[in-house]
Amino acid sequence: MALLSAFYLASNRRAYYQLSEIQIKTERLEKENAQAKFTALRNQVSPHFLFNNFSILTSLIETDPALSIQFINRLSKAYRYILEQSDHERIILRKELDFLKTYIFLLNTRFDDKLQVSFDLSEQDAGHYYVAPLTLQLLIENAVKHNQMSAEAPLKVFIFIESNYLIVSNLIQLRPKLETSTGLGLQNIINRYKLLTGYPVLVEVQDTVYRVKIPLLT
Repeated sequence: MALLSAFYLASNRRAYYQLSEIQIKTERLEKENAQAKFTALRNQVSPHFLFNNFSILTSLIETDPALSIQFINRLSKAYRYILEQSDHERIILRKELDFLKTYIFLLNTRFDDKLQVSFDLSEQDAGHYYVAPLTLQLLIENAVKHNQMSAEAPLKVFIFIESNYLIVSNLIQLRPKLETSTGLGLQNIINRYKLLTGYPVLVEVQDTVYRVKIPLLT
């Protein structure tokens, strides 16, 4: 009986270690897969990002040299952020917001201030919480891609904190003919946050408001 008990315990211990190793390997593969997808997304964002902004810059140099210098400085700052921070799993919210404001400046130069983004969160929260890099940029880009805007009806986006979630919401003003969307950006955000927290990314559509809720990281 003693030998059988010892054998049983040894077998259970070995099975437990094997199961733990399999679980660790599975989590590592999931993480590597998400990182590979994010790298692919970053590589996709960068040429697209540069192409649009260089086109704007060309016209600015001819029409408004002073603004073109400011545009170049902001473009350089934004692109540096994309290259330096996108390999990180998380980043302090303040830095993501600083980058987002630079990105919004570039968009508003392109769209003649037809995009209005309102921030309602404290400096304390911005310095306390973390997010996955490029999360906010991808959500703003998604809103711009799917919604129309004009001087009379600007696209309004609101960013605020509610119950440990960072909320990005916009009024729905769908384009008459929607661009073909792969859903890669939003799905990438959802997949990355699955590896960072037990709280899910939530997408809600209520009447005329589209809302994405991002769990804040600490």
